[in-house]
Amino acid sequence: MRLLVVGVLAAVLCVLVTVTLLGYRHDQAVIRWFPGTGIAAKIDMLGATPSSVLLDNRQTGKDYTAQVDGDGTFIAPLPPGLYEVRIPGDARTVMLEVPKGDCLDLVLDYRLPLVTLKVPREGWPLPSIA
Repeated sequence: MRLLVVGVLAAVLCVLVTVTLLGYRHDQAVIRWFPGTGIAAKIDMLGATPSSVLLDNRQTGKDYTAQVDGDGTFIAPLPPGLYEVRIPGDARTVMLEVPKGDCLDLVLDYRLPLVTLKVPREGWPLPSIA
């Protein structure tokens, strides 16, 4: 009986992981990439999508604001550096490093409480804690 329960739980877990990865694969295709340095991202969250994202350069102290489209995507042309990303009304922050000569493109998943997942735009959609 225990083996049957473990088997059913394993099957349910496989289905949930597959559905999640397919969802991230779709989100990866929606991100609007641009040439140059900065951040191109999609925000996944429960409820209404925010209208803007706050970006704080941790090295220079300069603040930037990027407008979020209705589908949750935003682009922020930024100089290279380390940025703290915040959504207004949410206490969580995400540290992102914008590389020289490249656009950082990813999915930010705010659907889980207390943690934000970061999914790269290219390759397998394997989330990591941001």
